[in-house]
Amino acid sequence: MELSKVLHERNEKNIDGRTICSVSVSQGVVNQVEYLGRSFAAQQTNHYNVVKYGDIVYTKSPTGDFPYGIIKRSDIEEDVAVSPLYGVYTPSNDNIGVILHFYFMKPSNAFNYLHPLIQKGAKNTINITNLRFLENFVPLPISENEAYTIATTLKTIQKKIDIEKRLLQAYMIEKEYLLRQMFI
Repeated sequence: MELSKVLHERNEKNIDGRTICSVSVSQGVVNQVEYLGRSFAAQQTNHYNVVKYGDIVYTKSPTGDFPYGIIKRSDIEEDVAVSPLYGVYTPSNDNIGVILHFYFMKPSNAFNYLHPLIQKGAKNTINITNLRFLENFVPLPISENEAYTIATTLKTIQKKIDIEKRLLQAYMIEKEYLLRQMFI
């Protein structure tokens, strides 16, 4: 299905001075100061784009396995703002947003989607308008029930992964403690 049928560009500007965020491959939409240690925002941010919970954000900054940029869903509960260089899109429903988030986590999916849309400019800059971003196709479920089932399953799997990561971290702390106690 063409993304323009399920995503609509959000054109709301940051007139209320919201928290400035960036997009990370591993963390998604994140507070810029907390994640990067400092703000990279301009002094005036009223021209920045507002991001609401569940919005899809596309940053055109190439990084690692994502040479054409990163596409993530915002899980931040309050409204935040991102650079005007980012595209911000509202999904037709939350289930579609979840499915797109997980679809674009895979570098090959992001590459294959973006490659035909991107034009490289001078100095290898990525040229793509926010509307052009919506002009390619992604395999999406047709029925809302199917979208709900897929999105719920994906979120459940992600929660399980997060629990297992926290458990592993707790075991690593316990291991360090026990090793220190052996040599006292």
